[in-house]
Amino acid sequence: MSASTPASLAVLLQNLSLEENQDHEEVLKHANNILKNSSDPQTIKTRVVALIKLERYDEAIKSIEQAGGSGLEFEHAYSLYKQGNLEGALAISPDVISTERKQRALKQLQAQAHYRAENFQSAIDLYEELSKLPPLVENEEYDLRVNLGASEAQLSFVGKDALRPKRRTTAEDLQQYESAFNTACISVARGDLNGALMLLKTSKKLCRSMEGASEEDIQAELAPLIAQELYVLIKLGKFEEARELYKSSGILDTNDEPVKLIASANCYLTSPTPNPHVGLRVFEALEKRPQGSQKPFTFQSDILEQNTTVLKLQAGKENAALASAKALKAKNSNNYTISSVVASIELQSADSTAAKSIAKTLKEAAGKELDSTSDIGIAFLNIQNYLKENNVTSAVAVAEGLLKELEGEPEKRYTAGLVGVVAGLYTLQGRKAKVKAELEAASTYWRSTTHPNAAVLLATGTAELFSTNLQDRTTAASIFESLVASNPTPLSNAGYIASHPAEDMPSKIAQLTPIATLLKDINVNSLLEFGVAAPPTKKRALETAPKSQSKARKKRKIRLPKGGIDPNKKPDPERWLPLRDRSTYKPKGKKDKKKARDLTQGGPVADKDGDTEMIGGNTVTKVMPTQTSTASKNKSKKKAGKRK
Repeated sequence: MSASTPASLAVLLQNLSLEENQDHEEVLKHANNILKNSSDPQTIKTRVVALIKLERYDEAIKSIEQAGGSGLEFEHAYSLYKQGNLEGALAISPDVISTERKQRALKQLQAQAHYRAENFQSAIDLYEELSKLPPLVENEEYDLRVNLGASEAQLSFVGKDALRPKRRTTAEDLQQYESAFNTACISVARGDLNGALMLLKTSKKLCRSMEGASEEDIQAELAPLIAQELYVLIKLGKFEEARELYKSSGILDTNDEPVKLIASANCYLTSPTPNPHVGLRVFEALEKRPQGSQKPFTFQSDILEQNTTVLKLQAGKENAALASAKALKAKNSNNYTISSVVASIELQSADSTAAKSIAKTLKEAAGKELDSTSDIGIAFLNIQNYLKENNVTSAVAVAEGLLKELEGEPEKRYTAGLVGVVAGLYTLQGRKAKVKAELEAASTYWRSTTHPNAAVLLATGTAELFSTNLQDRTTAASIFESLVASNPTPLSNAGYIASHPAEDMPSKIAQLTPIATLLKDINVNSLLEFGVAAPPTKKRALETAPKSQSKARKKRKIRLPKGGIDPNKKPDPERWLPLRDRSTYKPKGKKDKKKARDLTQGGPVADKDGDTEMIGGNTVTKVMPTQTSTASKNKSKKKAGKRK
C-alpha cells in the first residue's frame, strides 16, 4: 500500500462501501493517506462519513469546518445533532443544499431536532409538510407517519394539543407495532387508559411477529412497550397485574437503562408497603441516566425529581427535600406541585391547625423557601383549608389577593385551573356577575394567543349561552365557531348549534349523536316499574307497619362503678332506699336537722292538744309554753313596733 499513488488510493477508496459490515477504521485510514497529498472533496466526504459511522462526531465536525462545509451540510447537521447541539443543527438552512434528496433529508433531521428540543408543534409542522410530498426513498412515507405520531403523542403529554383535531385510530395504525405504540401513547396522554391498554397489547403482538428480527432485537424493541403498559396498569389500579408483568417480562435484562429504571421506579409504587429508602436508591440510579438521544424529556425528568423529593421527605431527610424543592422551583417557576412538599415541611413544626394560622405559616414559607408570595400551589392549600372550615369569605380573599399579585403575568393569571377555582368560589357566594366577568377576561386573553385554552373557551361559551343579553350570545357563537373550526368535539358542536339558529345549520345538526343511540342502553320498562323519583318532603311519612313491628326501643346502657365490682365487698343493704332515708344520711344545718327529725320514720310527732304520743315505743310528753314566755313574746312584738 505504501508504494501506491494517490490516484490509485482514490480509485480503491471509491470501490469501498460504507455499509455497517465494512471496516470503517480501514476506510478512515485510506482517506487520511489520500488527504496527506490531496484535498479531494469526495475523499473528505468519505472521511467524514467514516468518522460519523465510528461515532467520532467531534472529529467529523472539525474536518467539515476545515473543509469549508460546502456539500457537507447534512453531515454537519447530523454530527451536531448527535453531539447534542440541537440549536446548531437547526441553524443550518436546507435552502443552501442544491439537491432535493438532501434537502428532504435535512428537513427530516431538523424535525427530529425539534422533537428532541421539545418543540413538538414545529416537528409536527415539518412532518406534515414532508408527508404531502411524494416519497423519494423506500418506506419514507411510513417513517414520516410514525415520527408524526410520536410528535403528536409528546404534544399530548405536555397538554398542548387541546385545539388539535383528535385523530382516530385507523387500520394503518394497527399494521406496524411502532404506529400502534404511538397511538397508544396518545390515548394515555388523553386519559383513555383502557383503549391504550388494548393498543399496547396489539403493539406487543405485532412486535413479536416481526420477520427477520433476532430474539435479542425483539426484546430490545419490546422494552419501551412493556414500560408503558406497566404505567397504564398502575394508573388503572391493577397493581397485582403490574407486578406480575414486571417479574415475567424480563425488562430488567434489557440494555435500555432509562427504560429499565423508569419501569423499576413505577413498579416500586405498587408495593403494598413501599420503603422510601429503597425507592431513593432506585431514583438515585435514575439520576445517572444517559444523556443525548436517551435523555428523558423535561416533563419526564421533572416528575422523577418530584418523586425523589417526596421520597426524601418520607425518609425523614427534610433538609435534603427542601433543597431539592428549591432547586426544582428555581428551574421551573410554574411548577406548583412542589409547593406541597415545602408546605409539608413547614407545617410539621406548626403549633395550630387553624386555617388562619396555617395561612400565615405558608405565606412566610412562600417568601422564604420559594422566593415568591404569589405561589399558586400555596394559595390553593390555603383556600382548601378555609373551605374545610366553611369560611368561604376568607377563601375568596386569598384567591383575590393572588389574582392581584399575578396581574403582570397573564399566562399565570389566566391558568385554566386558577380560573376554575376562582369561578367556583364566586359561585359559592352566589356572585354570578363576578363569575361571568372572570370567564370573559380569561377567554379574551386566551383567544389573543396562538394556542388558546379549549377548556376556558368552552366554559366561557357555555356561561354566555345562559345570558339573555344579545351581545353575550353573539360572543358565545364566536367562541364555539373557533372551537368547532379547530377541534370539532360533541360538546363544541352542541354549543355551536345552541348559539346559532337551527335552520341555518342542518349539516352541524347531523353531526350530533342521534337520540336513539343515546337511549339504546336505557330500559324503559324498568324505569316505569321504579316510578318517577321525587324529592323528599318535609312531612313525616305515615306509618304503614303495625306497632308490633316498630323498631324496639334501645336499651339503656348499664352503668357500673369506675373501679368495677369487688366480689369480696358486701353490698350496702340500704342501697335501695332514698338517700334521706338511709342511716348514714347527715343533713346540713339546724333547719335541715329539724326537718329531717319531723319527716324521718319513728320521730316525735305532737297532736293539736299537746298530748303525748308513742314514738318508737316510748312515751313522750308535750311541754306547753308558760306565761312568762308569752309575756316576753308580746314584749318583743311591742319593741318591734316601736322601731317602726
